[in-house]
Amino acid sequence: MSGGVRLYGRARRQGAADAGPGVRRVVSSVALIACLAAAGCGKGGAAPATAPEARATAGGEAPQPEVKQSARAAWDGANAAFVEGEAKGFSATLCAEASSGFAKVVAEAPELARAEYMLGLTAARCGDDAAAKAAYERALKKDPALCPARVGVGLFELKAGDRDAAKATFERAIKADPQCTTGYVDLAVVQREGSPKERDEALDNLRRALAIESGYLPAFNEMALLYFARGKGKGDEASLDLAEIVCRQAQIVDDKYAPIYNTWGLIKIYRGDVIAALRLFERAIELDKSFFEAEMNFAEVAQSFRGYADAREGFARAHELRPDNYEAIIGLGAALRGLRRYDEARAEYERAIALDPARPEAYFNLGLLYQDYMQGQVAQLEKAKSYYGDFLERSKGDAALAQTREDLTRRCATAAADRRGKTSCRPGRLQVIDQTLAALREVQGTKP
Repeated sequence: MSGGVRLYGRARRQGAADAGPGVRRVVSSVALIACLAAAGCGKGGAAPATAPEARATAGGEAPQPEVKQSARAAWDGANAAFVEGEAKGFSATLCAEASSGFAKVVAEAPELARAEYMLGLTAARCGDDAAAKAAYERALKKDPALCPARVGVGLFELKAGDRDAAKATFERAIKADPQCTTGYVDLAVVQREGSPKERDEALDNLRRALAIESGYLPAFNEMALLYFARGKGKGDEASLDLAEIVCRQAQIVDDKYAPIYNTWGLIKIYRGDVIAALRLFERAIELDKSFFEAEMNFAEVAQSFRGYADAREGFARAHELRPDNYEAIIGLGAALRGLRRYDEARAEYERAIALDPARPEAYFNLGLLYQDYMQGQVAQLEKAKSYYGDFLERSKGDAALAQTREDLTRRCATAAADRRGKTSCRPGRLQVIDQTLAALREVQGTKP
């Protein structure tokens, strides 16, 4: 439970590359190769999947000449702040500059739906989801066919767990604008969680996205993730090969697109090439200092090979990026435990409990810490037993933790060893604690 490697494959938004047409490099041969690798080209329809992260495309084009000069100037200033935020991260200053600039454009040129959308996208980047969704909806009232605004609404629906609503919204975006590249990709996000037929449709939608925009990197990334999912699910080496081919082609389009290196690293891990995977995760982090998933992947893999110092650095960076992420805190605690910094590890697990008292993982890790790494005296073992009890209470019905529960609660009767000195039953952790406590009390002459 505490030692398994959990990898993170969520795609990242394209970022600054979405802010204007001059940033993207189009390589038509790459889309053709990906299309052939997908076993057929044409206008048929399906695509792989990304996560519900606000990846809807940014505006980029300035208001038309008939818009008054003050609105054009406000647009230019706001767009410059937005692009800088995409490249460097949105500080409070950049958030304020972009938001106030786009708000001015909306006030002076209310017919510009794109300005309303950019106001919403800025709010999303700066952490105000409610304001973002409201702005997207206002933009759609002005222009119902505005693809990125419709997709933005769908992403919020997906984030809220309403898969059916999100799917309908993405389909509506594509119907209103058949050139809605991001709509095809985000529709595939939903489809990959559905039936085998829907997953086939997801691949078709990715092909459609690449037919519209041959260098659209999120489509490449999702195609690679889809082939990867197919390959590891069936032990299909051909699909894994295709996943790596797509990664390579995306690298040709833009060798500075961080998400593809994270995806490539996942494939390498599955294929057993850990060194290559770590290098790919490091490359993703180098290109995007805010890439939480790549930080987590690097740290998880480093920790699985007892690289606790590297793991601690990775989890610490991930924690800085998302202070309220439970997994990053637990990972940091495990890395500190591996470095024998037990008090610091305990503090991290306690931080996780404060963040979400209902989750069971931190209680198990505290039990492990007190049982295996503290002084091993009565008081510490009693604490371990208590934390294990908390874990068992909170993990009821969780199928993913069934084996951990079994390893804790297994009770063995005294049995003779076989000819090789092995017994047929291995006591669970709670029985080991009870046996150790009984022995300690007997030695110390105390009663339970």
